[in-house]
This record gives sequence, structure tokens and C-alpha cells, in this order.
Amino acid sequence: MKKTGSAMTFICLMGVVSLFADMVQEGARSIFGSYLSFMGASAAMIGIITGAGELAGYSLRALTGCIAVKTGQYWLMTIVGYSLAVLAIPCLALVPDGSWVGAAFFIILGRMGKAIRQPAKSTLLSYAGSQEGVGKSFAIQEFLDQTGAFLGPVMLLLVFRHVGTEAPSALYHEGFALLLLPALCCIAAVVLAKIKFPHPEDFEVEAKKAAPFRMEKSFFLYMLGIGLFAFGFMDFPLITLHASRTGLVAESTLPLLYAVAMGVDAFAALAFGVLLTATAFHRWPFLRWWHCPLRQ
Repeated sequence: MKKTGSAMTFICLMGVVSLFADMVQEGARSIFGSYLSFMGASAAMIGIITGAGELAGYSLRALTGCIAVKTGQYWLMTIVGYSLAVLAIPCLALVPDGSWVGAAFFIILGRMGKAIRQPAKSTLLSYAGSQEGVGKSFAIQEFLDQTGAFLGPVMLLLVFRHVGTEAPSALYHEGFALLLLPALCCIAAVVLAKIKFPHPEDFEVEAKKAAPFRMEKSFFLYMLGIGLFAFGFMDFPLITLHASRTGLVAESTLPLLYAVAMGVDAFAALAFGVLLTATAFHRWPFLRWWHCPLRQ
């Protein structure tokens, strides 16, 4: 495989994959609260469903990461994970009205797909990142990812405005059905990436010997801080549920709130990802506080 110049092409192509994936996942996420409420779920149940989805999406990565390392099937797990994650969402269009249990199944299934793909995909990107710079590589990836997270809610916003809130059943069914288009584009893009770059490990400048794993005190402090942050974090579906029930925001405008947040995230990720590359610490010494043992 030709190494020069191809690494950035691979990074951008995988970014396009993430863009389409987040059009589906984050587009749907922008209306999960109001949708589950319409399907008959209580506020407590909505919190349990979205929380269970996040638990599955993150906790299973410890298992799927180990499987990816043991088997070496990074591409297989990436393709399967993306396919499961993006196809579960359009299936919500087939769930009968009032069946919030069926809706919960597909929502959690989609997050499980993300758990399958994420460790393997990150490993593939890290190979190209060794050439282009890890900070810059993941900044580009995150920028394209969040661009999709912005475009997905905007798509649903247009559907909401077209259908109108007088027919909520048609509104949700058409919205989820429309997300099948970026879902298929996502699968096509990740398969194309596999065909064009079957061995991304060739991008690595040199083979690296794995360092022994050590549980530093700083790691536990970091995990405690992240845990406390997550414990006090209110998921967006609950925010949209409250906004729609109290009339703070028109139901047809709910996706716009999420789109704005994702747009800010996209540009912030690009700026800080490029800034916090290895060379940035030499150019701007005031950033060296970030270069703690957790990030070495």
C-alpha cells in the first residue's frame, strides 16, 4: 500500500462514514424524548431506556475491544457495528403506535452496534494517525462526525415542518424512514473504505511495542471525575420531553436545538483537536498542563 498521502484519504473517508452514521443516530436522538412519550413511555421509563442504551454503548466496549484485539477482525467488527447501529433506527418506523417496548428494543440495539464498532474503528484510525498526527486525525474525524450530527436533526426538522404536528404518528414514522437513506450511505461508505484500504496497519510508521498496562492513581482520579460528571448529566431525550410537555419549544423545533449544539461541537472539536497535537505542546507551552500521564 502506498503510504504517502493515502493516510489522510483514509481518515477523511472514515470521517464520511461517521458523518452518515451520526446523521442517523443523532438525528433520531434529537426526538427520542418526545417520540417515546408519544409511544406511551413515562418520564422515568424514558430515563431508564436512554440510560440503558448508553450503558450498553459504553460498557460493552471493554468486551468488544478485547474481542477485536484477540481476533484481529477490525474491519469485520467495524462494518457489523456500523450496520447494526444505523439500521436499527429506521426500524423504528415499523414499530406500532403505543409499543414503547418495541421502540426501546431498537434504541438499545442501535447503541449496542456502536459498542461493537467503536474500539475496532478507533484502532483502524490510530494507524493512519501515526502518520498524520493523532490530534489532527481525530479532530478531522470528529468534525465530520459532528457535522453529520448537525445535518441529521436538520433533516428531521424539515420533515416536521412538512408533515406538521397535527399528525404525530406520520411525523415520527416518516422521520425515521427518511433516515434509511443516510444509513445505506453509511454502510456503502464503510464497505468502500474496506475495499480501498484493506490493511490500514500499513500506515504505521513503525511497529510499536505495547507498553505494560498500569493503573496509575491519576487514572482513578480521572475516572472518578468522569463518573461524577455522568452522574449529574441529564440526557437530551429528557430535555426534549420536558420542553415538549411544557410547551417551552414547539415540537417541530426540537431537532433544531440539538442541531445547534452539534454544530458548536463540530467546530470546537476541529479547533481543539488540531491545537492539542504533539507539536502544539512545543509551540504553546501553556498547553502542557494537558499533557498528563493519562494522555501519554
